[in-house]
Amino acid sequence: MRQSGIVLLVLVVVAACVLAAGCIGTDNSTVTPTPTPTPSVEPVTVITVDKFGTAIPANDMIRFILPSNPTTGYQWITKNVSGLVINQTYEATPVAEGIVGSGGVEIFTITADKAGTYEFTAEYKRSWENETPAATFIQYLVYVDATDTPADIPMLSVVFVGDVNPKAGEVVKVITEGNPTTGYEWTITNDTQLKVLNSTFATSAIPGSTMVGVGGFYEWLVTADKAGTYEFAAEYKRSWEDEPVGKFFFDITFV
Repeated sequence: MRQSGIVLLVLVVVAACVLAAGCIGTDNSTVTPTPTPTPSVEPVTVITVDKFGTAIPANDMIRFILPSNPTTGYQWITKNVSGLVINQTYEATPVAEGIVGSGGVEIFTITADKAGTYEFTAEYKRSWENETPAATFIQYLVYVDATDTPADIPMLSVVFVGDVNPKAGEVVKVITEGNPTTGYEWTITNDTQLKVLNSTFATSAIPGSTMVGVGGFYEWLVTADKAGTYEFAAEYKRSWEDEPVGKFFFDITFV
């Protein structure tokens, strides 16, 4: 009888400890999990595209605008320009009087002798050095047959801001205008090896405005897993129609 009483007493003590969650068993205290860091998607390069048509005649213009700062001794030097007619100009960024060395942009306006596919390359380097260029700009251009009435403005204008050669894994933002209320939308068309991280449309309406039918900007965030030159192509069309009313393509070189 005495042993039975001891056993019963032990069982009562154990049960009390379990209920109090303090003597034995697991720790039931709440543990706040460590949040998983959100990968940075801050773009190192912003590419803005103006679009005007579906094909570019040989006697019409394509324009590329690149960051440049000749006060450092670096300049854009073209290569692989056979068959192309290139007008290269530099435009300094306006600054306060007395400030020097702020840099600006290099503007390449390009036409072709005849229809065809061309490779255009420009290297950002000091002319007296033989080292690897600080940046390399590569574009594959396609022209169709010339027309009798060439346009007086570029048929395609592409502006690069930031790193012309982002590193593999870094993010590039591509921007172009559009108005989906018309039924037309921009969509990526090529089977690109670029990784599309995000695709959005933002209206350009004034905040608080009740206006409808206003346009805005399409934005894509893209990256590449490894170094290389990748094509980004898009077309502007209605989903129920076969032919686009606008399209563009250009190349991004990751290092």
